[in-house]
Amino acid sequence: MTLQTVPSLNVPEAFSRWLESRGLIYQLLTDFFGRKPTLSLVAQWSRNTQIGVAAEMTEGGRELKRYLCSQEPKELPSICEQENKEYKRLMTEGAMNAFVPREAANIGRTKDFCNVISDVYASAGIVFNKCNGEADDHIAIELEFMAVLHERMLYNSFSVRSAMELLEIQVAFLEEHLLLWTPQFCHKLNAATDSPLYLGLSHMLEEFLPKDLEMLRGWKATLENGATAVI
Repeated sequence: MTLQTVPSLNVPEAFSRWLESRGLIYQLLTDFFGRKPTLSLVAQWSRNTQIGVAAEMTEGGRELKRYLCSQEPKELPSICEQENKEYKRLMTEGAMNAFVPREAANIGRTKDFCNVISDVYASAGIVFNKCNGEADDHIAIELEFMAVLHERMLYNSFSVRSAMELLEIQVAFLEEHLLLWTPQFCHKLNAATDSPLYLGLSHMLEEFLPKDLEMLRGWKATLENGATAVI
């Protein structure tokens, strides 16, 4: 099967559905971990028909879909008020009972670690416009990095070689960063909240990242085999 956005790459059926969904999942996770769940944000995702496609990939995604899509419009303001309080309690550094949603704090990195990870972003040609002053190792920034790389990989004009380079950056970032600390982060989040929103997000993150790495590795192997066949 050939993905229309990438005419130069032949995408097997096994990977096509995943490629169509993963960018949406990274964006959803970035949105909710990166900012308070406003009425417009909740309404946007509860009405987004693509969330059903994303939900097929994880049980956490199905939990999230059931929660977001089952609410009556008149209930959304009170739900947003409640989830706003939970976001502030969970995600604001220094808040009472909060844990820090950053890589350095979860696995004992030094204070200089943000310089290391900002170099990773810079080497990929990515600079973030941070509206809320988030650190470079904040969960939302790391997830957004993956979302940006995904968009570049699919929607820019490139060769198979440049696709492989973008793919390899994503594999390395999952192995060396996100998957080193998000299991602990999710474990803490699961224990800290009974919010259907944040439990769904946490379960989705736990399930999706290992699966995404597996699929990236599989697609990389497919591209490498294709390149070898051409040679």
